[in-house]
Amino acid sequence: MKVISVERARQELYSIDANPEKSWIIIGHSGGYVRIWDYVTQRWRGSIEICRGPVNCIKFIARKQWFVAGSSDGIHVQEEAIKKKKIQRFRARVSSVTSLAVHPTKPYVVSSSYGGLIKLWDWDKGWECITTFEGEHSDVVCQLAFNPNDTNSFASVSNDRTIKVWGLDSPKSHYTLSGHSDNVKCLDFFTRDDGQYLITGSVDNTAKIWDLQKKTCILTLEVFRSPVIYVFSHPNLPVLITGTRNGIIYLWSSTDFRLRGILNILRGADVMGLACLMESRRVVIGQSHAISIVDIDDEETIGGKGDNESSI
Repeated sequence: MKVISVERARQELYSIDANPEKSWIIIGHSGGYVRIWDYVTQRWRGSIEICRGPVNCIKFIARKQWFVAGSSDGIHVQEEAIKKKKIQRFRARVSSVTSLAVHPTKPYVVSSSYGGLIKLWDWDKGWECITTFEGEHSDVVCQLAFNPNDTNSFASVSNDRTIKVWGLDSPKSHYTLSGHSDNVKCLDFFTRDDGQYLITGSVDNTAKIWDLQKKTCILTLEVFRSPVIYVFSHPNLPVLITGTRNGIIYLWSSTDFRLRGILNILRGADVMGLACLMESRRVVIGQSHAISIVDIDDEETIGGKGDNESSI
């Protein structure tokens, strides 16, 4: 691993995403601002205030050249060129929006909230809510993700300590995975030997690997000294990344689950987000007061500090 750059944030970072088609990173801040950074030109594309509170979650919808953001006052849809018009703003009629996931092919966005409610929105129908998934999670739904190998299904994790797998064809979950002893904060899908797996992270200081065919936990990763609050499966490499509340990032092999490296860029700064940069081996790591770009190579690396640091 090699840290390419570390960019300091002027305002606390709450959420990030990377555009899969452009060299852009989008950042949601605590004060309601959204900024887009071009990591090739090292220039800002623009900045806009979309709400008064934190931008809890943010995602590019690249094929529409939009982004969608969730906050305490609803869901905001805006053109990527943020100096242009806002597409839509609407309240999800639930408490604060905690997570968003964009369907890879259909005109759908799924949202979650503090009240445990999950909703499916169709932008081709004027952002109509076409399905409500409710009555199963008993606490905050912390994160959602679509299954890249079966895009008619998605998963959710919650402070009720469970993971649920859902289908788009029913408001009821297909099944529930249990095993964490505290709040489950994050998840991501990955494949291994043509099988479908899930990695989850929890406040119980562990990450778990789940075999979705067997519907069981096959491995618990227990090296962490603080809650695991973000996990990520690299789309181009057999690598899993886990980020913790104390700012430590761990890289794992997704084939044998061996620890490949440990990265300590900003100790004590919560890992708020991870994303792959456009068709590359590089990832962006969002922490509470900075974003870092890291190049993942084939060598095992432990430790590391950025040698290119500037203010944003």
